[in-house]
Amino acid sequence: MTKEQCPTNWQWPEIGDKVKFKGAEGRYYPHFINVIQFAKNNLQIGKIYTVRNCEVYSSWCAVWLEGEGLSDAFFHLSMFEWPIKE
Repeated sequence: MTKEQCPTNWQWPEIGDKVKFKGAEGRYYPHFINVIQFAKNNLQIGKIYTVRNCEVYSSWCAVWLEGEGLSDAFFHLSMFEWPIKE
């Protein structure tokens, strides 16, 4: 999603932005249990990833990441620190 597609008061990651994985311990809609387990198995807490795509839905902000084995997987934005605080 580009800035042109979002209301100016909303901020979402753009392609190429960096996000830091915080973990997958939150509460997510039951149909997304597989997303939680995939994140736990394939992402490292504290590691910085590059956003490949971002789609915002009514209660779900999905992000896809660059990286081997991650191309078809999406994650919930709340699993990440964004923007990353230095």
